[in-house]
Amino acid sequence: MSNKDWIKDLKVGDKVIIATNNYSNQITSVVKITPKGFINTQNGKQFYPNGSQVGGDSRDFYLLQLTDELLIEFKKNGLVRKCKEIDFSKLEIEQLEQILLIVNKLG
Repeated sequence: MSNKDWIKDLKVGDKVIIATNNYSNQITSVVKITPKGFINTQNGKQFYPNGSQVGGDSRDFYLLQLTDELLIEFKKNGLVRKCKEIDFSKLEIEQLEQILLIVNKLG
């Protein structure tokens, strides 16, 4: 299915992913579709009927269909980012031991 195929079926309230070339993707909702087919999203961005952003900056925002696979990837990337922010030196020894038990089961 091409990008235009799923976009033509969008409705107000549908969830979409706004993707960028630097992978700072976000999930948002469609709030309006104009008579000319422009798509307005909850975060204030507007997109052409082909999914590319109207105006904008050099980060090249574009719409992606929110599939189950992309939702899982989106959530996983968010969890990985949060894990990278953990200051392990502030955890209790018991917490560190529990984390190591989980990690050791992986490999």
